[in-house]
Amino acid sequence: MKRYTLLLFLVSTAITVPTFAEQFKALVFADAHDTWHYRNVSVAQESFEMLAQKHFFELTFVDTDKTFAQQTFSDFDIIVFISANPCELNAKKRQEFEAYVRSGGAIVGVHSSSATKNEPNRWLWWEEVMGRVFLKHPVKQTAVMSVLDKTHPSCMHLPDTWLWTDEWYEFEAPLPDTLNVLLTVDEATYSPSKEHAMGDYHPIAWHHEFEGARIFYTAIGHIAESYRDADFLQHIYGGMIWALGE
Repeated sequence: MKRYTLLLFLVSTAITVPTFAEQFKALVFADAHDTWHYRNVSVAQESFEMLAQKHFFELTFVDTDKTFAQQTFSDFDIIVFISANPCELNAKKRQEFEAYVRSGGAIVGVHSSSATKNEPNRWLWWEEVMGRVFLKHPVKQTAVMSVLDKTHPSCMHLPDTWLWTDEWYEFEAPLPDTLNVLLTVDEATYSPSKEHAMGDYHPIAWHHEFEGARIFYTAIGHIAESYRDADFLQHIYGGMIWALGE
């Protein structure tokens, strides 16, 4: 009986040993000190750990500017910012980050990772990386998005129109010609701000190539529960796959 029990234990232990090689190495930064988005961090970390297990990639998750700055960026195939950005880096680490991008790095930005004119440590180069400059948003509301490119990995699982609740970011014009818009939001389905309403064409997610890197950005993702939504997580993961060049 003891020998039989031991055999079961050995078999059980063996099937839990990973036999795959990770597809890629991802660094994910979600800012736990962000006044407006710190509630998202624990939910985002849990969801990214699930994504890493589901899709077989190696995950390093950091939640402060200090721990982000301690990373060696060239160790990673992709860097994902969840309502965070690299603007707190000192001059030396900024140079390292720029070198990562220019060597063909992959960048994904979610929600408030986009550049803003009110950023205390404004970095004009990062504004070019992200493609647009955030100006303002109205209160959280439900609205209708339209999917413009169903062939893109971040959108192929989505319906033609997507009902979603979020902070609808409004961006500085004009729209750079280099950006490939993936999602727009219909301002007729919610109440935009009076100062910065963007009208009939309001991009909300896009991708482009910049200085050798592939950049994906989506402006949705303010609400913590979004990071438990399967369609939203697939939207981000699809953006990651595109940025990696897969």
